[in-house]
Amino acid sequence: MILRRVIQHFRRQEWTAILIDFVIVVMGVFVGIQVSNWNEAAKDKRAEATYLSQLQNDLRLIDVEARAQIAFEQYQAKLAGKTYDYIAQEASPDRVRRINIGLSQLTMRRTLRIESPTFVDLQNSGKMDVIFDDALRAEVVSYFFNMRRMEAAIDRNNMYYVDAGFVARMFALGVPSRPWNEELMGAPRFNTGLDDKGFIAEVYAGPLYKAPGVALEAPPDAGVWADINALLSWRAMVAGTNESFAQRMREATAAMNAKIAARLDGSAR
Repeated sequence: MILRRVIQHFRRQEWTAILIDFVIVVMGVFVGIQVSNWNEAAKDKRAEATYLSQLQNDLRLIDVEARAQIAFEQYQAKLAGKTYDYIAQEASPDRVRRINIGLSQLTMRRTLRIESPTFVDLQNSGKMDVIFDDALRAEVVSYFFNMRRMEAAIDRNNMYYVDAGFVARMFALGVPSRPWNEELMGAPRFNTGLDDKGFIAEVYAGPLYKAPGVALEAPPDAGVWADINALLSWRAMVAGTNESFAQRMREATAAMNAKIAARLDGSAR
């Protein structure tokens, strides 16, 4: 319609009308491009908000994992101290059992894993630039890099000090495994999420868990306790170090969550 009208204006040499038609065409193209750009920008903004919200959900789960690690490490550090106290008590059957249970529990360690399906998706798909804020994008990458480093540090502590150090020495000393006894220990066992009923309860009730540990029957002043006390100090140190890493993870996660929340709040305005 506009083209037909322009042709008519040319034939009649209506230059003013031609100029007006030209302006109308240019403005129409400009408005069309702007609307397209606005739509694309709105689409990108929605995509960013979606990914950031998903990252926040991942951060909440990471915080839960870090809190569980903190609780476990604190429990183990305190148990190491209690077991040390049991060793100093006068010889008795209950003393032997408490020491045995404490040492058995202290052979356990917890593997901390930081998972973020959203971050993995952004990395693998090359969509990291969906986060428009350059500083925030860099902080997200740095956050997960630091999380992996602390996760690896806890793994190294567990493998070197707990597995190769404490557990291996318990084997060498002939310390038998013992299930937790809440009545004897005066406290519930740390909740590992494992079911103590069913088959495992049957195993605990078997003869293997009644086998004596000769080394543990030694009197409080026997030389073997110096070795075990040293191991207990290292076990408590590892638990404290791992707990510190998990605390730092929680702090970093809270800071990262606050920055993402600020970005989402600013984008919503």
